[in-house]
Amino acid sequence: MKKVLTTLEEAANLIKDGDLVTTGGATFHRAPMEFVRELVRQGKKNLNLVDREPAMDFDLLIGAGCVAKIRAGMLAFEVFGMAPNFRRHVREPSKDKENPI
Repeated sequence: MKKVLTTLEEAANLIKDGDLVTTGGATFHRAPMEFVRELVRQGKKNLNLVDREPAMDFDLLIGAGCVAKIRAGMLAFEVFGMAPNFRRHVREPSKDKENPI
C-alpha cells in the first residue's frame, strides 16, 4: 500500500470554486490546516463551508477571501473568543458580490 495516496496540491485541485466543503476535526483539534492553506494558495473562491464546530480552519479561509457562505453551529476559538476574521465579516459585511460573507 502506498504511504501517500495523493499530494495536497492534487487533493485541493479536486475542490472547484463554489463547491460545498467541510473539513474534519472540531474547533482546534485535528483541523487539516495544510489542506486549508493549500486551498488558499490555489486561490479558491466562493466556497460554501459546512461544519458543526469549525475554528481556525474556516477563519483562515474567510480571511483569505475564499468563502461565500458558512453553515456552522459555532465558529469561535473556544476560550479565546470569536474567530477574528468571521467576527469582522459579520460586523462589516462585504460589498463584494463574489465574496459576500
